Amino acid sequence: MPTDFLTQIVQQKGRDISQARKKVSEVRLAELARQRSDFRPFFGNLSRPGAAGVNIIAEIKRASPSKGDICPNLDASQTAAQYEKGGAAAVSVLTDPTYFKGSLDDLKTARSACTLPALRKEFIISRYQVYESAAAGVDAVLLIARILNPAKLNQLYSLCRELGMDALVEIHTPEDAEAVAATDARLVGINNRNLSTFETDIAIAIDLVSRLSPGQVPVAASGILSTEDVRKNLSAGIFNFLVGESIVRSGDPVRFIRELKSAGSGDLPFSGNDP
Repeated sequence: MPTDFLTQIVQQKGRDISQARKKVSEVRLAELARQRSDFRPFFGNLSRPGAAGVNIIAEIKRASPSKGDICPNLDASQTAAQYEKGGAAAVSVLTDPTYFKGSLDDLKTARSACTLPALRKEFIISRYQVYESAAAGVDAVLLIARILNPAKLNQLYSLCRELGMDALVEIHTPEDAEAVAATDARLVGINNRNLSTFETDIAIAIDLVSRLSPGQVPVAASGILSTEDVRKNLSAGIFNFLVGESIVRSGDPVRFIRELKSAGSGDLPFSGNDP
């Protein structure tokens, strides 16, 4: 597989959408999406630090393009229940089948097994996927700035909010940060992983958080492996963390989530864009 993972994934996503349209029309999905009223508070759970000072979005992740299989037999229902027991603020579910071995059924199963709001971790490039998400019971979707031009990002973000869903808008570079700072995005995910090469640098979130607009709430994603990683981000004003692989590989999600949250028990200063 070529090293530019992101290009390959987005191209595949276009093919997936074309196939999906043959089964269910966008008009039908829009009708179903607009009937939703049972949204759980994704932004509400992440807008401020929880009682422990740290919010964890715990991810259900079976595989990745760079690592291959992580936990191919992961049970979405059992895992989501463990995440809630550990004190996660939300659950994230990778729904891409080709590269991450996930599905929307995983998200539905996970959400039904807990009371946590559910984030659809996906490569969203069209209105079709936003309607599909809302119709499937999703509470928030990921919008990746790098794969959307500013007009498209604003269109999809506005549609999410119109339907009642939240959106986590992801950035990775200073250019992404500049573009997203000019939008109405409330939650901004700072991905420490370069989606083209899948190389990870935990310093990226710490470096970029100061570029967000006042009131935009940051979420550090990728490469969070320990309480020390959490503490470093807390000192930069980041109290939300999207954690996937390290939780899945931990063998004890309940204990691991609680351990990560314990990093917020000290009197660490909040700065930057702490709302």
